[in-house]
Amino acid sequence: MPRHLILVRHAESTANVDGSLNCAIPGVPLSARGREQAAALRRTWEWDGSAPVALWSSPMLRARQTAAELGERLDLPVRVHEAAHEALIGDLHGSTDPADARRVATTFAAWRTDLRGRVPGGESGADLVARLRTVLADVLGALPPDGTAVLVGHGTLFVVGVPRLATGLSPHVPELPNAGRAVLTDGDDGLRVRSWDAPG
Repeated sequence: MPRHLILVRHAESTANVDGSLNCAIPGVPLSARGREQAAALRRTWEWDGSAPVALWSSPMLRARQTAAELGERLDLPVRVHEAAHEALIGDLHGSTDPADARRVATTFAAWRTDLRGRVPGGESGADLVARLRTVLADVLGALPPDGTAVLVGHGTLFVVGVPRLATGLSPHVPELPNAGRAVLTDGDDGLRVRSWDAPG
């Protein structure tokens, strides 16, 4: 029987609102709208497979706050995986300069096809993919053969890493929206993407 992993991008954070570059740990909290999104995720959660037996989160505050809402719905404790954080941007962390934001966006976009680039003091796309590989191996490895887990993480982590580590997803897929979900299945044919929420 295949194992399932439901990826959830955190709900809207204050950095999503004010445009600040905030990728360090623990980072910023959810915005007011983000708290509403996380609460809505808890209320409307549906999954037609086996009930999740594990709930994991990035160590970043915005992800942990989102996961806490799901934990109430799923009656599961939140387990933090220290490697599931967002892409590290080094010297540009905390900047509100639009030029820095463009530089980070350009670097992240380039990772779709070339993982070598990085911003000063930050990690490369290859570093990010290696981290996510470890996270997925740990989360899936802890599941029984037909088990389901939930992992709350980040937009760039998922949109860059998942197409490199699973089949069934274009490297140019749009980023998951805040509180959006993707479903991965780990079976005889390897790790495959079964669904990916579109923005809007």
